[in-house]
Amino acid sequence: MIRTLEHFSEKELVELTAKFKGILFEKQLFITEELELQKGYFQYPSRLDVYFLIICIKGDFEISFNLRDFKVKKGMALVYTPECIVQIHQTRKAVIRAVAITESFLQGIHLDPKKIFSPLVNIHETPCWQLTDHELEIINNYLRLIRSVYTLPEEVYKREMIRGLISSVVFLFINVWQRESTAVKEVEGLPGRTARHFAQFMGLLQKYHCTEHQVGFYADQMCMTPKYLSSLIKDHSRKSAAQWIDEYLVLEAKSLLKYSDKSIKEIADTLRFSDPSFFCKYFKKQTGMTPTEYKKM
Repeated sequence: MIRTLEHFSEKELVELTAKFKGILFEKQLFITEELELQKGYFQYPSRLDVYFLIICIKGDFEISFNLRDFKVKKGMALVYTPECIVQIHQTRKAVIRAVAITESFLQGIHLDPKKIFSPLVNIHETPCWQLTDHELEIINNYLRLIRSVYTLPEEVYKREMIRGLISSVVFLFINVWQRESTAVKEVEGLPGRTARHFAQFMGLLQKYHCTEHQVGFYADQMCMTPKYLSSLIKDHSRKSAAQWIDEYLVLEAKSLLKYSDKSIKEIADTLRFSDPSFFCKYFKKQTGMTPTEYKKM
């Protein structure tokens, strides 16, 4: 299992809070102070079972979500969801402020995170957008206010105040995303048929890549032949459907090898390989190293 905030020991949480100069609330909400992204943060494909709301205060950094690359610059907002495998490729003196929220916390403030955030990982959407100066000021003010409330003595309504403030921050992020998404669609118009098929394929791949490794499965889901699907995907993306399947599968394997407590046998089972030996051969063919070698990097 990939660890969420609840899966860290109390000692680890205290160390995490001190390291990132943050606050931890009920093991469900973690807010950093201004944090400089150091080399090594998320340098390997990683998946966390939390939602991240991030604003870039200074500099910029390059990041990939599910094999899609983005550049996040000063004044931009970024949303990470547990559906994504994330990797930071390069940072140029980037300073961020981040909020990590568990699904149970969001449900506790009457938000359905899957309904709200899932569209952000759609192939036609982007998880990062430019904030206006006013929006950036509002978010920073909210986060400072949350920190101030957090330092209050144990008041009767302290929990409710923090939950209400975080709810406002989440809704502000959603509002910005909807505004930017609408603006992009107005400029670009509706995607063509090939682009829609590609988006459908990527959506299915994101959902089933751990268990379905054959082009035929995705072709059946899309009511077309494997040959036609492969041709369509190659024409649109310059990669074949099989290449996309392999890349997603390897990305998931790397994340599990680095950040889960599963054995290689358990990972092979999770990814529906017939046996660990076949998984090891497949992984080495794709990456040039064995799962054990990658795990020890």
